[in-house]
Amino acid sequence: MTTQEPNGQPHDALFRLVFADPDNASSELRSVLPPRLAARIDLDNLQPQPGTFVDPELRHRHVDLLFRTTAAGGRDGYLYLLVEHQRTSDPRMALRMMTYQTRIWDHHLRTDRTAAPSGPLPLIIPVVIYQGPRRWTAATDIAGLIDADDELKADAGELVPHVSYLVDDLTTLDDAALRARPLTPAARITFVVITKAPGDDDVTTWLGQWFDDFIRLTGLWDHERLLKGIFTYLLRTGTTPVDHLIRFGATLGPAAEEAAMTTAEQLRAKGFIEGRVEGRVEGRAEGHAEGLASLLTSMLTRKFGTLDKGAHDLVAGATEEQIIRWSSRLVEGAATLDDVFGR
Repeated sequence: MTTQEPNGQPHDALFRLVFADPDNASSELRSVLPPRLAARIDLDNLQPQPGTFVDPELRHRHVDLLFRTTAAGGRDGYLYLLVEHQRTSDPRMALRMMTYQTRIWDHHLRTDRTAAPSGPLPLIIPVVIYQGPRRWTAATDIAGLIDADDELKADAGELVPHVSYLVDDLTTLDDAALRARPLTPAARITFVVITKAPGDDDVTTWLGQWFDDFIRLTGLWDHERLLKGIFTYLLRTGTTPVDHLIRFGATLGPAAEEAAMTTAEQLRAKGFIEGRVEGRVEGRAEGHAEGLASLLTSMLTRKFGTLDKGAHDLVAGATEEQIIRWSSRLVEGAATLDDVFGR
C-alpha cells in the first residue's frame, strides 16, 4: 500500500474528486450491489481509507478507492472501487483484484489495533468500473484463469480457488438506465462525461440533456470544486470550443459560468488548451434566463421536432423556475409537449 499521488490523468483526477466523497461512492454501490447484500452493509457511513493498492506500473490505467464500514452484526468490512481506463477489458483482472484484496487484508492486520493476529479477516467487496467502448469480457473469478478443463476442475473441487469481483460495465447502460440509477448528481454526471466526452468536438450538444443533474449539483456546498473538475475533464479530453462551454456554464448560473471561465484560464496557463479565454456572458440574471430558454428549446426540438410558434413563445417568455420545472419533466421522460408544459 502506498500514498503516492494520482498519476495526473484527467479521468483519475475526476474519479477521485467525485467518488472519494462517501455519498457519491455509496450511490454507486447501491446501484451495483445485489439488494440483499446492500441491505446488510452500512453504506451510509463509509470511511475513506488513504492510499492505493495498485501496482505502480499499472497506475496509468487503474485508479482505486477503499472505504471501510460495518456489515451485519457489527463486523468490519471494506468496499473497494477500481476504475479500468483501458479501451478493452483486462484479461488478468481477476488475478490483479485477488492481489489487491490480499494487500488490503495485510494492511488491515498491520494497522488495525483491534485486529487479532489469529482472528477472522474482514469482508472485502471489490467492484471494477469500466467505461471502454467494448463490453467487458474478462473472467470475474480467479477460477476462470486456471488452466484446466471442466472435468479436471470438478475433480479438484474446492482446491480450485474462487475469488470474484463485480463489474459495473458502463458500456451496457443507455441514458434511460443511467437516469434510473439511485446516483447522486455528481456521480451521474461523472459517468456521463467519462463515457461520452473523450474525443468529442462539442460536448455542449448533449450536456443539456443532463441539465437537471447539473442544476442539483450547483446547489451543493462544494459545487465550485466539482464544476471545475468536470469542466477540466471536458476541456482536456475533447476539443469543445471554450466559449461554448462557458456559455453552457452561464445557463447554470453565475457561479458555474465563473467556474468555466476560471478552469479555462488555468488550463490555458498550463498549456493544456490554446488561445485566449473569452466569451463571458454579460447581463447575469437576464443572460441566465435567456440561456436556459435557449437550452430547453434545443432539447425540445431534438425530441419533438421543430416547435410551433406557440411553444417557442411559451419557452421564450417563461420564468427561470418554469424552465427548470419543464426541463426536469423532459429528462424524466415526458412523452409529449403537453406533458412537458403540464397542460
